[in-house]
Amino acid sequence: MYFLIMLIGKANDGRILLGLIFPAVIVGIVCAMFFIYKKREKVRTEKLTKIFQELGFPFQAAVDPVLLERLSGFTLMNIGRGKQLTNVISVEGPNADIAVFDYRYVTGGGDDRRVRKQTVMSVESTSLVHPVFNLRPEGFWSKVGAAFGGQDIDFVEHPDFSEKYVLKGESEEEVRIYMDTMLLDFFAAQDKICCEAREGTILYYHRYTRVDPDAEQLQKFMEEGMGVFEELLTRQSRPGGRSA
Repeated sequence: MYFLIMLIGKANDGRILLGLIFPAVIVGIVCAMFFIYKKREKVRTEKLTKIFQELGFPFQAAVDPVLLERLSGFTLMNIGRGKQLTNVISVEGPNADIAVFDYRYVTGGGDDRRVRKQTVMSVESTSLVHPVFNLRPEGFWSKVGAAFGGQDIDFVEHPDFSEKYVLKGESEEEVRIYMDTMLLDFFAAQDKICCEAREGTILYYHRYTRVDPDAEQLQKFMEEGMGVFEELLTRQSRPGGRSA
């Protein structure tokens, strides 16, 4: 009997010990992942700081709530929670004000929790006049949404564009007039970009993609964004375009 009692006691002690060790291991793993994440972000910020200082651009590593508020009307800025806008460069030019930044937000919860990150370029200009629109690559869920009545402005005369992108706008009629053949050709030739336009400002980015802290890649990204801006400016000179 005494031997049996001892076995039961040891078993209970083992369960208690296991109950203490398991949570400690989980906490340790979470702490290690957080440390690795912070370390990677620090390295990224340091590399970006060096690159943009060498290029002569003003750089702000900390969260920029002012810019976040200024861009709050865009669709991208209204997805998820825990929104952070960091690693910002801002350049004021004669024709446009440009900002490039890292944008992060969180969607879902539990096993479905996702942290979404992308490098975004905003271009703001009083010379830019256009209808409000949101352009992003076509995907499975966007096709499902369209099948159930979600907006997707398609162009029968341009199937390449319509198969590649989802296009939404506050006024479908105005967007259809604005998106002439040359503009549809331009977007169809791009590599699945995202472009949002609102009140003289555009956002340019690749969904869930951050540009590596590499001078050549960052320059290429900025040139692509300016290419979109310049194409929209050119659109204003054609029939159906608008002027400032």
